[in-house]
Amino acid sequence: MEAEVEFVARALYDAEDDAPAWDREPDIIKDEFRRYARVALELLDEHRKPKSRGAQTCVVSYAA
Repeated sequence: MEAEVEFVARALYDAEDDAPAWDREPDIIKDEFRRYARVALELLDEHRKPKSRGAQTCVVSYAA
């Protein structure tokens, strides 16, 4: 999971205009983007979960 966080953090950072090299940034800036990445990954997980809004059974009668 940490590798995913790092990858997303770098991608978010690189999307910034005029951003210097990631390796040159202080840890406080990197940590901020890692927090953003964790939130983004959590939101993505929530979005991907199956949505169940109370199961309903529907009986349909038909002539064969």
